[in-house]
Amino acid sequence: MAYENKHVFRDGRIVLYTRNGGGVYHARLSVEGVSDYVVKSTKHRSLDRAREFAEDLYDDLRYKVRHGEEIGTHSFRTIWDRWLKAHQDTLSFHRKRYITGTATRYLLPFLGQKVVGEINDKLIAQYWTWRISYWRSEEGETKIAKASKSRTTAKRPYKQKLGNVAKTPSQKTLDMERTVLGQVLGWAHRNGMINRLPELRPPRIKAGRGVERRPAFELDEWKALYRFLREWAREGSPQDGFAAKKGPHELHRWQRELLRNYVVFMGSSGLRPNEARQLRWCDVTRHQDAKGNAYVVLHIAPDTKTGARECVPLRNVPTLLERIKASSNHTQPDDLVFCNRKGEAVENFGKTFKSVLNKLGMLKSRFGKDRTIYSLRNTYATFRIRYGGIEFDDLASNMGTSPTILFRHYRHIPNPDIADKLGGKLHADQSRKGLYL
Repeated sequence: MAYENKHVFRDGRIVLYTRNGGGVYHARLSVEGVSDYVVKSTKHRSLDRAREFAEDLYDDLRYKVRHGEEIGTHSFRTIWDRWLKAHQDTLSFHRKRYITGTATRYLLPFLGQKVVGEINDKLIAQYWTWRISYWRSEEGETKIAKASKSRTTAKRPYKQKLGNVAKTPSQKTLDMERTVLGQVLGWAHRNGMINRLPELRPPRIKAGRGVERRPAFELDEWKALYRFLREWAREGSPQDGFAAKKGPHELHRWQRELLRNYVVFMGSSGLRPNEARQLRWCDVTRHQDAKGNAYVVLHIAPDTKTGARECVPLRNVPTLLERIKASSNHTQPDDLVFCNRKGEAVENFGKTFKSVLNKLGMLKSRFGKDRTIYSLRNTYATFRIRYGGIEFDDLASNMGTSPTILFRHYRHIPNPDIADKLGGKLHADQSRKGLYL
């Protein structure tokens, strides 16, 4: 390509030219500190206007070089890719998975192709409007319908079915997504890719009146659940008089027993699913109280949601852990407590648990909310407050949350205020009712 109508300014640092017989001037700039030429159309046919444009651009680029700002135009997609690469070694596996999922589902589809200079207050406000109504839109409903018909494969055995997706996101969800957006754009701002951070605050979701109750199990439901799991795990086993070929095979029985143990453990400890997922045998220490009663302390990993802490579960847990260990081939100190036959963390407890709740007619709480694995943590908190008489401060410390959060979600539960140990006995009139296995 030959230069046409070539004009040189500033000792060769600025070259203006037309090409291919066109009348629009292009600028080729050589800026000290930039390894390559910067080539850009001036969009002007007048030489004077083109020169004015090129000299302004040249001065802007020199300013950016002197102040350590980046040269070039960035889309949100390019910033996201560079941010993720820069933080590969500082993000935990679970944090990276959450951030990547949020970006893939929401941020990149809406903002990915936008030039960062276009990401202003108005565009962010439009994003929140789109995000809040997404799963109620035609596109979102189509995705849910398509996912419900999809099949798992060998490569994607735990494919998301979108069955539990919230049609309207909670305020907490929006705030967490705002944090992700702020991390990416804040990094871009600090590295000179954008000049100004837009207002990122999401709108406030109108809260309902009264207590924000989290779905948990009632006492009779909890009893029915663990009794079903006990019989379900034995189905087809020789001791129940069934021929193995007429019932679940050995691997399925083992998986059912693992789920049974997991459900009781979660209801007895109040751990978050990710905390239990990372629990290793070396994170479990055994102790005795002054009366000789055995109890365990669970040492929660530092890269979980609220960092490292110690959790004292109920006193049925030592026996429960022995039962888990007896059925596992992975019992070395660094092995996971809840793992599959290969020693890998189990990913699909939630899917099987939902199937069990559907069989029992317990998927929905009395307030119409779907119960999930997280509901076991809510059940632990509910029973500890209602039947254990634990102070909010003590319970919050044990669960890795704040008294404010507990009060917000559980203040409707009467607290007898008569017990003072997290792993202690329940009230006399409750301890005989078999709350736990």
